[in-house]
Amino acid sequence: MDPSRHEWLELSSDIFKALSHPARFELLQNLSDGPRCICDMAGPLGLAPSLAAKYVAQLRQAGLIEMERKGARIEYRLVTPCVLELAECAVKAVLANRKS
Repeated sequence: MDPSRHEWLELSSDIFKALSHPARFELLQNLSDGPRCICDMAGPLGLAPSLAAKYVAQLRQAGLIEMERKGARIEYRLVTPCVLELAECAVKAVLANRKS
């Protein structure tokens, strides 16, 4: 079922809001290497686990990642790798335009 125009705009806005913080975007990049738990991602990014959990919740709410419970451990995985490709394309285009 295709979303209505309004639903499409709302979803697009939610996705870009979730991507709008560098740390959330870095969490997504880390998940591109495979599923991880917050405990494996927070420290290397210099984030408190509670803040990393908040960011992961925002990414999950936007539909960019999914969680899977493995016993006591919760792992998150990227379900939209195309957002990383979109960002790479956009950054390259912006940088190329700045040189002109």
